[in-house]
Amino acid sequence: MQLIKDDIDLSEYMSDAGKEHRVIPASSWKNEVIDCFHKPDETPKIRMPWLKTQSEFHFRPSEVSLWAGINGHGKSQIVGQVAHYLCEQNQKVAMASLEMRPVATMARMTRQAYGSDMPPVQYIEKFSQWTDGRLWVYDHVGSSDPRTMAAVIRYAVDKFGVQHFIVDNLMKVVNGEDDYNAQKDFVNSLCVIARDTGCHINLVLHIKKLKNETDIPNKFDIKGSGAITDLVDNVFIVWRNKAKESAIRMGEEYSADDPDCLLILDKQRHGETEGRYRLYFDKGSMQYMEDRRELPRHFKSEIGVSIDDVDF
Repeated sequence: MQLIKDDIDLSEYMSDAGKEHRVIPASSWKNEVIDCFHKPDETPKIRMPWLKTQSEFHFRPSEVSLWAGINGHGKSQIVGQVAHYLCEQNQKVAMASLEMRPVATMARMTRQAYGSDMPPVQYIEKFSQWTDGRLWVYDHVGSSDPRTMAAVIRYAVDKFGVQHFIVDNLMKVVNGEDDYNAQKDFVNSLCVIARDTGCHINLVLHIKKLKNETDIPNKFDIKGSGAITDLVDNVFIVWRNKAKESAIRMGEEYSADDPDCLLILDKQRHGETEGRYRLYFDKGSMQYMEDRRELPRHFKSEIGVSIDDVDF
């Protein structure tokens, strides 16, 4: 892990000067249109961790994705697992976890990588070395503001070549749940940065309070300005199956095949599909898995320390 310090000079990245607008003939894109249909797509497909999603969604450059859900439904945990998988694909990732100290963020990601609740010192050391050059964390906890956050993203892209930036979450950047214009302006600025830099930006935010926490939300339940979902390219909803959890606690009957979590792709502007993906949560590793019979995944590649290699 490498830190983007809170006290760096961001003044040169605060400018958001617009570029010259040009109106040119539509035929100017003829060759690119031909390539869309007839040239093999050799662009690497950057995927999420779950096989069931990998043919339906890819992280494309210059896009903005929303990750929304009810408070406490696991948005940040899922995004952390996704961030690690991006690093596995040799992508450069930066995270601004404004509600968690960097050490807590990295402790959770290390636990997810190890596949158990107590990674040994040897594994932590190796994993931390492996993240260098792949993962950066913005060293700031608490409220920020749109201009500073935009500058941090531009700085991370310029200085470290970051390809994916995670902002967790919107309400820590825009002060006021009802300031819809500020929310719209900030999300629009993220879309501009993504377009200008090629970075894929992920923004975590909350769902409105529903009548019942067991109701499955959709993109229209996202808290804040309705323009947010209109502006972005992709919208994910994270929903935790509280009814199943309650049945387990109360000793009532439940179906073990019912998912612990739904990951819902509710919008994909440049894709051809949307979908619902059933996931199962392992408390020890804090991993979301595709099948309830699946064992937690242990990341060993390039680290060289397996569960069998260490003493407990």
